[in-house]
Amino acid sequence: MVFKDLNRKGNFALLGVLGVVALATFPAWGNLNFIKDNTLFSQPATPVKPDPVADDWSKIVSRHQSWVDQIDYDSSKYHVKYTFNDELETFIKKQLSLYRPDYTSVVVMDNETGKILAAVDYARSQNIFGRDLAFSTTHPAASIFKVITAADLLENTHIKTDTEFHFTGRSTTLYRSQLKEPNGPRRWVRTLDLEKAFATSNNVIFGRTAIENLTPAGLKKMAEKFGFNRRLLEGVNLAPSVFNMAQDQYNLAEFSSGLNNKTMMSPVHGAVIGSVVANGGLLRYPVVIEQLEGISDKRTMFPPIKKDEIVLTPKTAEDLRTLFMATITQGTARSSFRRSKYLLEKLEIGGKTGSLTGGEPYGKRDWFVSYAKSLEDKNDKGISICVMIVNQKKWYIKSPLLAKNIMEYYYANLYPQKK
Repeated sequence: MVFKDLNRKGNFALLGVLGVVALATFPAWGNLNFIKDNTLFSQPATPVKPDPVADDWSKIVSRHQSWVDQIDYDSSKYHVKYTFNDELETFIKKQLSLYRPDYTSVVVMDNETGKILAAVDYARSQNIFGRDLAFSTTHPAASIFKVITAADLLENTHIKTDTEFHFTGRSTTLYRSQLKEPNGPRRWVRTLDLEKAFATSNNVIFGRTAIENLTPAGLKKMAEKFGFNRRLLEGVNLAPSVFNMAQDQYNLAEFSSGLNNKTMMSPVHGAVIGSVVANGGLLRYPVVIEQLEGISDKRTMFPPIKKDEIVLTPKTAEDLRTLFMATITQGTARSSFRRSKYLLEKLEIGGKTGSLTGGEPYGKRDWFVSYAKSLEDKNDKGISICVMIVNQKKWYIKSPLLAKNIMEYYYANLYPQKK
């Protein structure tokens, strides 16, 4: 199957021609052995000195399990200090006890530091709280993956937030007939721009636009920039979120719209995706274990610093924020924020919803990946929140509403303490 890539930036055909010419004019001694042995064009590599502190940290936290407060390693004991905020987690537990969804996982991340301020799970059947669901990748990403597709479209093609698209049928379906340019009676054809298509989570537009403008390899590369197929966290058994390369055009449409059960992610990763958008295209690695303290020798150890990574250009990151904010004001999260005029005047809030049946535990997932930051304090990087609710028979609370309640609590009670 041939994939269309006519609108991607760059002229790869020209580069290929130049490459052939260069090879044809290269002297006969230009073989691999010469290149391998030649020292004229290369400098001896500077040996990297091992960091004994980082090495010790990795060895010790490798023994971490079950959220214990103490780790035993090499005849020594270490007290574990987590990044969790007790006040915030207590509030979240009260919210979950009030609404009692079948399964819920809530993750709150500090966008400035990468610290996970809350990671709370709840199971209705047993009426218990935990953390393991937040750090598991058994959940279909659903329409949350439209964030990555939108980023690839905005970053690497001619598509802009106001580019218009036509579609027919229901926006929540993805039939093969819908992936063709509509040519029937105009009264059945509807038009949306990318901003509105993202805000309303239109599967048809995202699927067909991906076929016409993206490639499987390009989309996979963007997904991995956002943290898929990579280890994001040290010291916790968090498997990488999974994104596979599409095998044909319809498969590409499924993956780009999120309408599949193969793209899997964790709620922690959801919060990281929200922080990338909030931080202007910067991926800041999450932190859960803040420090270790030797119980006998009082030695204090801190986690090695992982360098931030630039995922998007500033322009693309700004456009993506526009799409996120449209979800709040005119999209799928609008009803949850409709009566929050005061909150929207004080905070910049953006998000993306997603829903799909499947995963483990089985049920219909109701996702909301979001961020909030102060409009009055320009130095505030804000927080990112991922709420994942698994509904099995009926729903009890919508994920955007739960996230909104957390935003209100954080900025009313915890943000003043931070300042």
